[in-house]
Amino acid sequence: VAWLLLHGDLPTDAELTGFRGRIADAARNLDPVIIDTLARLAAANPHAAPMDALRTGISMLGMVEQDDHPGPRPALLAQAERLLGQTPAILAAWLDLSAGRPVAAWPDGPLAAALLERLTGRPPAPAHVAAFGATLVFYAEHEFNASTFAARTVVSTGSDILSAITAAIGALKGPLHGGANEKVLEVLGAIGTPERAEPWLTEQFAAKRVVMGFGHRVYKDGDVRARLLGRLCGEMVRGTEGERLEALAARVEALMLERKGLRPNLDWPAARVYHALGLPVKVFTPIFVVARMRGWTAHCIEQIGDNRIIRPLSSYVGPPPRDYVPLPARS
Repeated sequence: VAWLLLHGDLPTDAELTGFRGRIADAARNLDPVIIDTLARLAAANPHAAPMDALRTGISMLGMVEQDDHPGPRPALLAQAERLLGQTPAILAAWLDLSAGRPVAAWPDGPLAAALLERLTGRPPAPAHVAAFGATLVFYAEHEFNASTFAARTVVSTGSDILSAITAAIGALKGPLHGGANEKVLEVLGAIGTPERAEPWLTEQFAAKRVVMGFGHRVYKDGDVRARLLGRLCGEMVRGTEGERLEALAARVEALMLERKGLRPNLDWPAARVYHALGLPVKVFTPIFVVARMRGWTAHCIEQIGDNRIIRPLSSYVGPPPRDYVPLPARS
């Protein structure tokens, strides 16, 4: 999927093998300056948000790589490939450092399996890799969302990709965008049981609060990604304690459709998949960054290749023109 987004075609076997190798090399060879700086930051504030660590790490790459302006297309593609490996490596390094551990080696294997092993500290089961990898595919690209628009706006000025990605991470951090998947677990935890779902939702509706994980600005009749991932999640937790959370989620889904006509978006099942995999909530949105790096870099390269500065206009609706009053005359 990453190759398809960056190159426009599916890879041959040789292309895929080389692509995976280059991404893994980038993950294994994160510049020591980045590790050292993250270590100092972790020592100063080990409880800092991983999203902030990712944004800071990517920004530092701009200084390490001396990325001042966009290069030719082959150089941009090579930079995108490095980012696909560097981003999960920065995330994993921060988790190690903020926990007071030395940075572990990057595992062998495709990115989904390697990152899941780094996040959990153990080799993952094939079914877990499949579900985790599916989330990376579903989150990989989604046209002109807020973070992608931010990235394209930055490179449209003639700025570099790493500046654009730094801006995109800042946009994705917000709870109305990428941070929504973290709020889903809060919703399910607050409800607790299927029996509590209806009174809890009634309280939210009365207070005019948004129920995170439902509705979408594009998919008015339901998010197909949510349906597919929800099915995968159900299969993954069958016969485990995770079935309780799935029963609760199903009850909330039915009530949201009945009461508000809203269906789940991708964040609703993604949060449950990550929870079932034993991942802490603080990494949910950073995983979104790892996945969306494919889409962001592809958008940046497209914008650079046929560029015109993005400069929206606004319609002024404020006070009408007023006469200037000198300072001594103002009371």
